[in-house]
Amino acid sequence: MGWRHLLIRKPGKLSVRYNQLVIEQEEKISIPLEDICSIVIEEQAVSVTAVALSKMAEYNIALFTCDQKRLPNGIWQPFQKHSRQVGVLHMQYAYSKPFKKRIWQRIVIQKLINQGKCLEFLNKQGADELYRISKTVDSGDSNNREAYGAKKYFQYLFGNEFTRRSDSVINAALNYGYAIMRGLVARSLVGYGFFPCLGIYHDNELNKFNLADDFMEVLRPLVDLYVAHHVQPDDEFSSSIRADLYNLVNMDILLNEEKLTVVNAVEEMAKSFVTASRSQDPSLLKLPELLPLQLHVYE
Repeated sequence: MGWRHLLIRKPGKLSVRYNQLVIEQEEKISIPLEDICSIVIEEQAVSVTAVALSKMAEYNIALFTCDQKRLPNGIWQPFQKHSRQVGVLHMQYAYSKPFKKRIWQRIVIQKLINQGKCLEFLNKQGADELYRISKTVDSGDSNNREAYGAKKYFQYLFGNEFTRRSDSVINAALNYGYAIMRGLVARSLVGYGFFPCLGIYHDNELNKFNLADDFMEVLRPLVDLYVAHHVQPDDEFSSSIRADLYNLVNMDILLNEEKLTVVNAVEEMAKSFVTASRSQDPSLLKLPELLPLQLHVYE
């Protein structure tokens, strides 16, 4: 599984030679394709060969493109190539309503817990309230604790005047980080044969990543934690902020009592969803738990 995450910020060309990604800028460097997990291209004056795109699909490398504001606006994903693709599709269509409701319940509970931990790590008020709300989530979240918790959470996090619809550096940073998490979740789900357009809770007919949007919910507080701690309202949306947001994929996160990188935790989450789906047992789903921001150290 790939472990490198590349950020392309200067004009150049990406091509492939001998299963190595060749990056031509002021200098030419080569990186084994099997080592690469994701690539973000911020610079618009970058060309990518058709062979490079094909190889990225083959090696399940998530390639992000960005708009003129340097915000991710697209992701290159391979066609599903799982050995039992039709079987996975039938499995997704056959999910029972109780199964989907219990899966979404678990996601919402963990999201609220992670939001509480985010506030706790920042020494802000509200953590106990988020924990209390997490204990009131019913099957399918029919009482909409997720939306209620989010409203209270952002007030505690950024103040009563904050709104997610405003054009601010805070929202730009949040959107950037969320887009990275969404793409990594989609990458892992596709790798296990899932069709990401078929969601558990999200079901927008125009959204190709409904399932990814379901599972990325538990990772949003990781982005929130960085932004609330490091980004001020009068800051520029600088290259260093964007690099730090991208580097969140290498942070520690807790899964099943084990510290993993975010990328590895996402992979394990997707794998556990396979197990839960096959057995129709939501309790087998493993969801990551937020930790204080710390780069993962490999032993």
